[in-house]
Amino acid sequence: MLVASIPDAETALQRPWPFMDQPSRLEAIRMVEECLAGHCSHQTAFAAFEAAATEQGLLKRKRPSEGLKKFDGVAEDLM
Repeated sequence: MLVASIPDAETALQRPWPFMDQPSRLEAIRMVEECLAGHCSHQTAFAAFEAAATEQGLLKRKRPSEGLKKFDGVAEDLM
């Protein structure tokens, strides 16, 4: 599943995980709920989600697009 927003993270956290009672997953659920209620930033909630997914081996990073690779090359040349 692609997770690109807090609602996406909420949906992903409701699906089966290898270790459902892992403290980092439970903390991510709490932080996402806090974010949706307006009590914390989406960066904080997403960081908690990312940490939980990484800990359980679920995080897979998407490769940069060809356009982004070209942009990075141009940016490096300017530095």
